[in-house]
Amino acid sequence: MATETPQVMRDQLGTALLDIAQLSSNSADETGIQLSELIQSATSEVRRFGEDLASHLQAYTSVTVPPAFQLQSAAEGKIQVVGEHPHKEEIENYLNQNTRLLKWFKELEVLLEIQRKMELTASNENIDQQVFNFGLTSLGGIAFFTKSPQ
Repeated sequence: MATETPQVMRDQLGTALLDIAQLSSNSADETGIQLSELIQSATSEVRRFGEDLASHLQAYTSVTVPPAFQLQSAAEGKIQVVGEHPHKEEIENYLNQNTRLLKWFKELEVLLEIQRKMELTASNENIDQQVFNFGLTSLGGIAFFTKSPQ
């Protein structure tokens, strides 16, 4: 009886950050970075990261989704699972040892913080009071911000 091995997705990371660097360094272009373009790039990056992460967890760990889990940056440049999850330790160990996924998460965090800062420029809210989160659900990846603990 043949068993199927999961196909591991290995996506290229950080393309949206390169797009931002190119847009912001083009002094001849007076339009600057458009929020709609940034949102489109960020949405694509979130989807790609979620698909890549899910395929790696399926192939190399015993982690299953559902249940969904939520990630945040932790001390010393690491990633932590927020809240309770039956595979919390396994997820954290895998991600913090996989430099490619860890780097991609950090780049995604920067990208979404840039987007969030642009969104908040018209309001009185401050991004310093918000924390980036990445969630992996059975429907894919989702990025969101929560209030930072005071």
